[in-house]
Order: sequence, then structure tokens, then C-alpha cells
Amino acid sequence: MNSFTFPQEEQHFRIQNCKNPQMLADQLANLCAINNFEYYQLCLTLRRGLQQTDLTLLTQTPENWAEHYAKNTTIQNDPLYQRAQMQSRPLFWQSDVKPEHEAFLPMDAWRQFGMEEGIALPLHGPSGFCGYFALSRHKTAPIRLQDYFHLSYLGHILQEQAIPLFAPEQSSLSTREKECLFWVSEGKTSWEIAQILGITERTVNFHLNNAIRKSGCKNRYQTVAKNIITGELVHSTARISLTNLIQCPQALSA
Repeated sequence: MNSFTFPQEEQHFRIQNCKNPQMLADQLANLCAINNFEYYQLCLTLRRGLQQTDLTLLTQTPENWAEHYAKNTTIQNDPLYQRAQMQSRPLFWQSDVKPEHEAFLPMDAWRQFGMEEGIALPLHGPSGFCGYFALSRHKTAPIRLQDYFHLSYLGHILQEQAIPLFAPEQSSLSTREKECLFWVSEGKTSWEIAQILGITERTVNFHLNNAIRKSGCKNRYQTVAKNIITGELVHSTARISLTNLIQCPQALSA
């Protein structure tokens, strides 16, 4: 097998300038052709709450695989997705990896469709995104170490480019709406928030009602939870305290 030649500046530029999912699909297909892989699967999930997760699949896979995956594979039993949630380093599957090995992945369903070996990169992004990008093929030659390094760099580009293409429109909360929600998350009442922000209680309720409406929620507490999950509401960096400081002794000169 040739080394993983795709991550060159020109190819990076092409992916970074994809304007829609179809352009991205074409570039990923080109990636397969250049690097002796036959198939790819980009799998992304977006958490809209604790009970709702949207799944996006962008694939170039064997015939009937996408239908089989959608019908028989839930995201909970996809071995790549399960491992991707727990680590950021690349994953691989090969026929010579023993079940007792820590890197073993139960990829029987994939192998049945001809995707006998492959390499995948976990993807994590803002707004509750999680998933992976996988390249696979029939067995030809072992996947080499340098493939991991190149794919890792490609993954950073995909996280920056692919995730925004599939991200829904943000709720566009105003700065004041986010401030009010932040203090709700701290257990403050409307009256207390008004005192903190120097505005009237009526104005606080106005901003909270707007945030509830924009987020499609029923009350302020659901709005806080949803916007934390989707990344719209982030923690404050205004009050950070040093809790641990570990200093290593200076190395002695030779």
C-alpha cells in the first residue's frame, strides 16, 4: 500500500473550501481514490437534548450498506461511534487483530459488506457534535503508522469544515439573554438577576421569555439545559481560581 498521500496543502485547501455537503462528498471520494481506499463514512450526531439526537451520514459504501446501517445498526451499537465517544486518537480494524487486543473492534457487519479493514478518526465539535470519519477497503496491505498521523491532521480539518456544514442554525441568543440564562443556571430568581444586572425584573423576564421562544422550550430551566447541551450557553471564565499547581524541579545541567 502506498503511504497516505492525501493530506497535502492543495487537498486541504479543497476540503476547507467546500461550501455544501455535496462538495464535501466529492472531495472525500477523491480522498479514497488517491489513497487506495474504496469506501468512506462520515457519521455525525447532534444532541438536541437528553432525549433527541440527530444522525447525519455521508457515505460512499458498498451497495445496500447505508440501508443496512440505518435499519440494523443503531448509533448505540456502532463500534466506531462507541469508541469515538471515549477517545480522540485514530481507530483501526484489521483481520489480524485478535479479540483480546485492546485495539480490537467488533466490525463483523462491516466486513460482511467488504469493508475488511479501515481506519477512523473520532470527531468532536461544538454544539454537541460527536462522530467519526472512516476510510475502509477490502484487505490489501496493513495500515501503516504514518497513516495515523496524516489522518489525525485531516480530522482537524474535517472538524472545522464538515461540522459547520451540517450544523443547524443557532438560536442566536442575544448577549443579555445569555446573561439572564447564566444566572438562572446559578439558581437566581428574576428579582435577583435584575439586581445583579442593574435592570428591572420585568426586563429580565422579557429576555428570558425571548430565550425560551428562540430555543423552542417550555420554561427557563429547559432552556438552560438545552443551550448548555448544544453549546450555545458556555461556562464563564470570569471567575477562575487556581486549585492545583504542580511545579517540576529545574533540570540539572550536564
